[in-house]
Amino acid sequence: MNLEWLKIGSYIFPVAATALNYAARFKTLTNERISVYKDIKPLCTATEMKPYEIKAIDKEIKNLILFETTGIRSPLLAQQHLKILSCNDITDFEKSRIKKLSHCIDQDATDTEAGNKKIIFTLNKKKYYKRRREGAGLITAFLVAYYTLFFTALRLPEEEILLAAAMLFMSLTLIYAILKTVATYPMFGFYKNNKKIVDSLDYFPIE
Repeated sequence: MNLEWLKIGSYIFPVAATALNYAARFKTLTNERISVYKDIKPLCTATEMKPYEIKAIDKEIKNLILFETTGIRSPLLAQQHLKILSCNDITDFEKSRIKKLSHCIDQDATDTEAGNKKIIFTLNKKKYYKRRREGAGLITAFLVAYYTLFFTALRLPEEEILLAAAMLFMSLTLIYAILKTVATYPMFGFYKNNKKIVDSLDYFPIE
């Protein structure tokens, strides 16, 4: 084994540790932002802020809480996910699957037998396959970039050790991107199986 590659490890491992620490810290940062906004709220009245300014702050706090609770950045999709969780007893596996399908689920309002309103959840086939194609395209691009950077780094001469280390680290970050894509997009399972999961969800009552 070429000892020069030990030098690469001395560059990669500290950077990788920093990246992992940032990922762990990111969740704490979200909580701290929520706390800051909560501390700001009493000052809104004290400084006689305009109603629209207070409303904007309330909205920001709400969006942060939705993201922290569901892990979904879109407030509307996060609200939809909470509706599903509030009226269904589901396993962690089903919860993870439904979260992946959040971009593909439609909400339809209809009447109950008692004359009340309810929301039923359905899997949109067109959105599902579009989302799946997007995920497949991202994974393909990440894999091509990963293999290109990884094998190019291995073939570089010893004089280019710093460049090789940088390229190797970039290839490793693409692995995280691939895993993130798999965890976010509905890449596995068939449409019919996913449709059964969504169709089995109880409706959400509208009060």
